[in-house]
Amino acid sequence: MKVLGVSGSPRRDGNSDAATKTILETLRDLGETEFIRIADYNIEHCIGCGRCRKLQRCAIENDDLQQLLNKWREADLLIVGAPVYWLSPPGVMKDFIDRTVSVYNHPVPPFKNKKVALVTVAAENGFELQNELLSRWLRCYGAQLIGDIELYAWEKNDLVQDKSQIAKLREFASEIIGKVN
Repeated sequence: MKVLGVSGSPRRDGNSDAATKTILETLRDLGETEFIRIADYNIEHCIGCGRCRKLQRCAIENDDLQQLLNKWREADLLIVGAPVYWLSPPGVMKDFIDRTVSVYNHPVPPFKNKKVALVTVAAENGFELQNELLSRWLRCYGAQLIGDIELYAWEKNDLVQDKSQIAKLREFASEIIGKVN
């Protein structure tokens, strides 16, 4: 099994990165694991040209969207972590989400039968709206949501310094193992 941990945070080594990596550590016995950050890829903004409906791919070709989509397609299990920025994912993650509209009409949904777990990090609120957005987006493309976890953190390293949150993450990872075996 290939497990891809994806952080949608623009902050390198922040709480979303740490949460996603912690889960991946627990899941390493499932098979190959890989951690990526959306912010490490050059993903242009969707320009709303609509040409993707006919092309069944994005008309913008000078960025890393296809490379990132290929990584998602190759994975059997996706762990998607993102902080809440004003009730939704940060811009780098939202740009990726917006650009996936280019494969919406593809004959085979890009995330068909992929198992996905969501990891949401917020200072105090916004979990519900962000999880709803991410869940609907992923289901639209054929993914099967197998769980989600909400974590509280604000400053860098808040999460890794909170033993109860780390324990909660490890328990969540164990639940994921039970759902994929």
